[in-house]
Amino acid sequence: MASAAADTASPVPARDGAIDAPAPHPRTFAGLSLPMLVMLVAMLSLLIWAGWTTRELLALKRHRIVSVSLSTLISDFVIAESRGGGSAEETSARTKFYIAATQSAMKQLSADGTTILVSEAVMSNSVPDYTPVIKAAVDKAMKGTSSAGR
Repeated sequence: MASAAADTASPVPARDGAIDAPAPHPRTFAGLSLPMLVMLVAMLSLLIWAGWTTRELLALKRHRIVSVSLSTLISDFVIAESRGGGSAEETSARTKFYIAATQSAMKQLSADGTTILVSEAVMSNSVPDYTPVIKAAVDKAMKGTSSAGR
C-alpha cells in the first residue's frame, strides 16, 4: 500500500485546473512596434512637407510683380496713328495688329510667371514699371509691318 500512496503523490503540486496561456507578443511590423511605426510615418510626413514648403517658398522668392501702363501705350499709338494720315482700312488693320502685338509682348513677359499689373491700379512705386519693355517689343513687331504696310 505504501507504493500506491507514493504513486498518487506527485512532487509538483496540482493547480486548480487553470492552463497557463503563453505571454502575448506585442504586434510588430518589420520588427517595429505600433508606436514606433506611427512615429516613423509622422517623421517621414514632416520631412516631405518641409521639402515641399521650402520649394514653394523659393519659387515665390523668384516671382516678379511688374506694372505696365496700358493707357500710355494706347494713347501713344493713337497719337501716332492720327498723325500718320492713313486710310480707315489701314488704320483698322494697324490697330488690330498693334493690339495683337501688345498681347503677345505681355504673354512673353508673363511666360516665366511674372505677374503684370496695370499701372493705373498700382497705388505706389513699389512695383517696377515695364512699360518701356513692352513698348520696345511692340514697336519692334510694328516695324516689320510698317515697312510692308506703308
